[in-house]
Amino acid sequence: MQYSVTFRHMEPSDHLKEYSHDKLLRLEKYLDAVIDAEVVMTVEKFRHKAEVLITSDGLKIKAEEETEDMYSAIDMVVDKLEKQIKRQREKQKSHKGDAGKRTVRLSGDGSSADAADEDSDDVPPIDRHITIKPETMTLEEAGAQLAAGSSPQVVFINSEDSALSILRQTANGQLELVTVQQ
Repeated sequence: MQYSVTFRHMEPSDHLKEYSHDKLLRLEKYLDAVIDAEVVMTVEKFRHKAEVLITSDGLKIKAEEETEDMYSAIDMVVDKLEKQIKRQREKQKSHKGDAGKRTVRLSGDGSSADAADEDSDDVPPIDRHITIKPETMTLEEAGAQLAAGSSPQVVFINSEDSALSILRQTANGQLELVTVQQ
C-alpha cells in the first residue's frame, strides 16, 4: 500500500499517521491490486475532518468525515470507504453476469429439471436431451473441427491434460476454451 498523509492547520502526529494507516490496511482484503491512499487531516476550530482518496486498479473512491475527534473521524471515514468498496465489488460482480445464474439439476434419465433457486418459475422446461460422447483430441484438432463449421462448439477430452473441454466461438469472433474440472 502506498500511503501519504497531509496535515492541515494542525501539528503533524506520527501516532495519527500510524493509526490511520492501520485502519486503512483492513481495506486491502477487498481490493486485489495495489492501493494508493491519500489522507488529508484538517482541523478548523473544533471540527476535525478526515478525507481519504483511494486509487486501486482504475477504481477511485473518496470519502470524508467530520467530527469533534480526529480518531473517530478516521474510524468513520474508513467505515464509509469499506461500504463503498463492497458496493463497487457487488456492481462489478453483477455486471460480469455472476448474479442471477441458476443451477439446474437433472434427474437420472435427463427428462426432468429442478431449479436450485427458489425462483423456479423463471427456469424454462427442458425440451430435448442430447447425449454427447466426447472424443479425445488436441486443442488444435478441436479448433480445426470448429473452423469446419459443423457445430457452434466442440466438446472434447483434451489429450494434454485429460480434462473435459468445450471450445466455442464468442459473439465477437474470439475462441473461448471452457475446461471442466472434476
